[in-house]
Amino acid sequence: MVFENLVDSYHGSAEARKNIHVAQNLAGMAFSNALLGIVHSLAHKVGVTYGVTHGRCNAIMLPYVIEYNSVVTEKRFADIARALGLNGATNKQLTNSLVEAIKILNGQLGIPLSYQAAGVDEKIFLDTLDTMAEAACGDPCTLFNPRKTEFENMKKVLRCCYYGTDVNF
Repeated sequence: MVFENLVDSYHGSAEARKNIHVAQNLAGMAFSNALLGIVHSLAHKVGVTYGVTHGRCNAIMLPYVIEYNSVVTEKRFADIARALGLNGATNKQLTNSLVEAIKILNGQLGIPLSYQAAGVDEKIFLDTLDTMAEAACGDPCTLFNPRKTEFENMKKVLRCCYYGTDVNF
């Protein structure tokens, strides 16, 4: 529902807005049952520190966290890509298609692909990187991330989100 309606909703379609309202309610119910992972634990810290709204933080981070988590959840991401009708012959190709589709969607919504592109000052980012990673590690959402995430990997994910580089660790 999100992929089919979000851009039209963004551009003012009343029908698409209604569908997004339903989709976000369904997502909220799912969140309350399944809890969340490091996209949210990072967004909780990054948004407040860098003045980026929570939704924008999540959108910027999502492709990078999918890449990070795909080490242990590639089949699930491939299933999502198949459900969206994305191209790919293998789970890896499908997961890559999902990441790319999210980046394209972000672009259609005017969401930058990195925190650097969102205007977060590099010195401030580097000065707060350890604090952000440590705080995110202690966030309850981190416990529910499919891939175990400790301090050093949290820092690496944040760096990828800041600079817009692929996650390959």
